[in-house]
Amino acid sequence: MATLATLTVTMSNPYGDMADPNKIVLDWKSTDLGVVSIAICSTFATAQGAMKVSPKKLRGFIRAIETIPGLLGDLTTTLPTTLYDITILDAYGLDVTAGVLADRSAAVAETEVPISPLYVDSELTLTIANAGNAKTGRIIIEMASDATVR
Repeated sequence: MATLATLTVTMSNPYGDMADPNKIVLDWKSTDLGVVSIAICSTFATAQGAMKVSPKKLRGFIRAIETIPGLLGDLTTTLPTTLYDITILDAYGLDVTAGVLADRSAAVAETEVPISPLYVDSELTLTIANAGNAKTGRIIIEMASDATVR
């Protein structure tokens, strides 16, 4: 039976209300082909249920992205294959991280901090390739609104 990719999304401030930064935690599991391709906001909205209003896109500045191999980022369970690749695509298919999440470590957490914060205003799709069969990891995206970046 084929393994389905899964994504669990939690957000500390999903509406980016200009007061607090938004920490987005993405816990993923790859397919048996070692891939993931799942929209972040849509997944978050589905988990919230029909009675709650959820954002349709992420808006703000990406200040840092941390990748942590393993189940819930534990660095020990179902680690991805060494040099797996992550992209975060906007609605037009552009990797907003410009390729800096390629060739990730399967053994240690890694953090990427852009020289200047990356502005996004889009639904974003997490894609992972070459992770291995049913492997897991955690990605933490730290975002700030316009007001908190300056």
